[in-house]
Amino acid sequence: MRAVLDEAVLRPYAVLWLAESEGADPDTATSLLTREEATWLWVDTAAAVVDHGEDHLLVSHLETAVQGSVRGLLQEVRDVGHPRTVQVLVALAAAHPDPALAKAMRRAAFQVHTGEL
Repeated sequence: MRAVLDEAVLRPYAVLWLAESEGADPDTATSLLTREEATWLWVDTAAAVVDHGEDHLLVSHLETAVQGSVRGLLQEVRDVGHPRTVQVLVALAAAHPDPALAKAMRRAAFQVHTGEL
């Protein structure tokens, strides 16, 4: 794991694995990540939830975002460049009970899809 710490795509996973294997609390270990890395992992985890069709888990996953607000999360998610961002945003929009937030998610998905960042 230490060998991949310099590889941008693998670094966040390696950092968390190393921290947890050394006894760090998983919730605290995320503080070792940059904001961009945390956002990337948030999208990656959301994509896994989408794959399993767990809408209620997807909506509750919003609470784990480091941004503190859905609108802040949407801005950072649009910028992070994860290949499954559009899929995650569309799934969130379909699952979210708040029509205004769902609309903002659809708009963000469209912006990512069309490159209107």
